[in-house]
Amino acid sequence: MSADTKMATAGTAAVHNPIVIDEKLCIRCNLCDWICPGDIIYKIENDKTTMPEVVYPDECWYCGLCQSICPTEAITIVFPDVMINNKSDVVRLLGKIVD
Repeated sequence: MSADTKMATAGTAAVHNPIVIDEKLCIRCNLCDWICPGDIIYKIENDKTTMPEVVYPDECWYCGLCQSICPTEAITIVFPDVMINNKSDVVRLLGKIVD
């Protein structure tokens, strides 16, 4: 890797892919593309040869609709560690104590 490449990618973090689609289980039905409220998943309609693609992983809402509608359970939602092990204080997040 060249010095220019290292400098260009030094401040760029890899985007977490929240949606994992199992190619062996997926029947390419388009339901995940159809139900995704954020338009994160793209699938060519009526083409059983193509897999759904996660085109905007950093915009995923983690709602789980794609996972819940999948008839073969081919989709897994993967939450980033910072969401699972959140150590933020609620008061700091909200700015006040809510009664």
